[in-house]
Amino acid sequence: MRRAAIVGGGIGGLATAIALRKIGFDAHVYEQSSDLKEAGSGMSLWPNAVKSLEQLDAKVLGRLADKTHSLRRLLIKEPQGRLVKTLRLLDAGSTGIAVHRAELQSALAACLPAGSIHLNHTFMRMENCANSVVLHFDNGASFSVDLAVGSDGIRSTVRRSMNLKGELTSRPYTVWRGMSRIRVKDQAEYLELRGDGDFSETYGYGQRFGIMRLGNERVHWYAITNNSLFPRGLPDPSVLLAIFSAWHAPIPELIRNAESVIRTRVRDRWPLLPWAKGRITIMGDAAHPISPNFGQGACLAIEDAVVLAACLKSTHDISRALQAFEKSRYRRCLEIILTSGEVGRFAQIQNRAFVYLRNQFLKLAPSAVTTYWFRRSCEFHPPSLVAC
Repeated sequence: MRRAAIVGGGIGGLATAIALRKIGFDAHVYEQSSDLKEAGSGMSLWPNAVKSLEQLDAKVLGRLADKTHSLRRLLIKEPQGRLVKTLRLLDAGSTGIAVHRAELQSALAACLPAGSIHLNHTFMRMENCANSVVLHFDNGASFSVDLAVGSDGIRSTVRRSMNLKGELTSRPYTVWRGMSRIRVKDQAEYLELRGDGDFSETYGYGQRFGIMRLGNERVHWYAITNNSLFPRGLPDPSVLLAIFSAWHAPIPELIRNAESVIRTRVRDRWPLLPWAKGRITIMGDAAHPISPNFGQGACLAIEDAVVLAACLKSTHDISRALQAFEKSRYRRCLEIILTSGEVGRFAQIQNRAFVYLRNQFLKLAPSAVTTYWFRRSCEFHPPSLVAC
């Protein structure tokens, strides 16, 4: 049996291990942390990711069934609460879901056999040999495998060890992600949403606030602010309440009752090839980090896992399979990175005259126009991993 090592125990790494085991690899995950613990925030899984998870293991979605909330319609508002536009993002029969990152990670980990996830393993270096890859970790452990996959995030050590080109690009805005718990009779009414699959984004002047329901009385929210609004440096998360204090309900209360807040500078990268060298490849944020405007970062990583396994399933030549993987993923990832960046530029407009024009455009433009690129990003049909 061929052996594979995945560096990084996040969503992409665990999904890759599941996919590779499904096609016959003895796949192991090596994670530097002492436990599997994703950031305490929510995330979106759009139809492309949902279909890919179904291809990996239907049990994943089953384990999340009572811990998620559907996403179909986006309500765009002004800071005073006036509705600008209702966008039906997905048609009937297609849905996205909001889920806590840690719960998705746990559901994926539960699909892997005991002993296949190795904690406290910080990757140091690797040797790409003719018929194997040898990985070395800071605890003195080393492993010889047939395939190595770097799924270790935007600042990937595997990527750096491969000497791959491509610098990170900083976007001129920062995102805060928060989690709040609410106990009310009518959650939709409290959050000023209209239907079961609704979520909202409120656009200000270089500022944005999004609200998504999760299961178990929890709400995931995110605040995005232009860096230019804070010439002396970004404020501490505790100052968020002052920044959004005059915005419509329940935004100030959600911030006030936050159980956790995480601040992240927004970065992405032009996905230059190659991603693979010999028997080593990178995937997910290590290969193609994306700004959060489409909510597609983790979705693309899950897609990567399925496509990588499908390429390896079609040939026993690992190097050739990795070349096919990067070529098949490049155009789609590039398109979503570029369009997500433009959506962020549009949503983060700060000039008052341009904000007015943006809102008028949103009000008057047909939904087919305003949702085109989002719908296109969701149009992915994963290859089958079922044995012929």
